Amino acid sequence: MLLMPDHLHALLGFSPAANMAIVIGRWKAWQKRTLGVEWQENFFDHRIRNDRELVLKETYIRQNPVVKGLCAQPTDWPWILEPAPLT
Repeated sequence: MLLMPDHLHALLGFSPAANMAIVIGRWKAWQKRTLGVEWQENFFDHRIRNDRELVLKETYIRQNPVVKGLCAQPTDWPWILEPAPLT
């Protein structure tokens, strides 16, 4: 997950039985009600089908603060939550 000033990027997995729009909508409603967070309307999803697409999405997410002029290097952006490395 990478938090931007007005939106959040996340690589998430959903059960095939879960309705992604409902899950995201409820999460955003909880954030607004509990924390007062005002998120952008709607969301954009992309199904990642292979390792190449995963790398492309990870790169896009990490570069987003740089592209928006919020920092010079992806490693400068402090608002990121990355999974622990697998051992």
